[in-house]
Amino acid sequence: MIGLVLASSLALTASGDDARAETAARLARLVEVAAIDEACAMLPPAERAILDREIASVRHQAEAGGMSSATWSSGSERIRRRWASPDCGASAAQQTVLRYRQALNGWLMGGERSFEGQRRVWTARAAENEHSHWALAQDAVHDGISARFGSVIIGEDTVVLLSLRAPRQPASAVLVLRDVQLAPRPVDFTSGGRRQPPGGEPLAGLGALSSGQRRIWTSGVLRDGGRFAPGGDGVTASFTFPGDTLEQMMALEAAEAARVDLYDASGARMGRIWIEIGALRQARNYALAANPSPLQ
Repeated sequence: MIGLVLASSLALTASGDDARAETAARLARLVEVAAIDEACAMLPPAERAILDREIASVRHQAEAGGMSSATWSSGSERIRRRWASPDCGASAAQQTVLRYRQALNGWLMGGERSFEGQRRVWTARAAENEHSHWALAQDAVHDGISARFGSVIIGEDTVVLLSLRAPRQPASAVLVLRDVQLAPRPVDFTSGGRRQPPGGEPLAGLGALSSGQRRIWTSGVLRDGGRFAPGGDGVTASFTFPGDTLEQMMALEAAEAARVDLYDASGARMGRIWIEIGALRQARNYALAANPSPLQ
């Protein structure tokens, strides 16, 4: 009964939608654990950080599905009031937190997970005592160019990386995405599926006009980056991006994509790659949880 009450306090406008109702119920359960922990301090700091990120992620998902800020405020406040002064030794509080920790351990078990979007997959994994590895990555292939984009851990450092294998050497790259300040909503270039997306690329169907785009230039070249490149033939190149690049991408909608334009030494564009936003938020949460240091 408690679970039903909590879920209904965060119910979405389309309460008959099973997926939305499940998202609301999950968000309510997470907020409940957070409220108990705030009063009783049952979670270690690292697990509390994971919980806070998961609440933000599920809230983002719920708001994308129609939950209003007023519903979030009233529902979460109702849950927190209920657990404002709990009996921290009582089984209700203890069991609620224990169930969350068991679910968290099960989620992290195996050290690797795939998070599917509409057309692409993000893969997140733990280090497993490796000196360097991809913590988070999405693969893409376009016009003979293979790419892997995401987050790489090298020793104690974390790098946002694009690693390529191409027919000829690229000299630079720029990531192009919707600027959420200039273009608060994406443009559907297919007019609801009635027109072909730009260039025939499905991932280009949703985005921003040129006046509403943000361009993020590479911040450097990883000299030994060939070890991170996808397999196959051709030359390799690995470009680093600013540390907040993934946060900027997570501000976009899941159905959107970021475009990577590649340039040769003469400054001419030699190709492009599309990276789907998809389940980036959930995948990065897993990567952060599985690699608490140095990602945090």
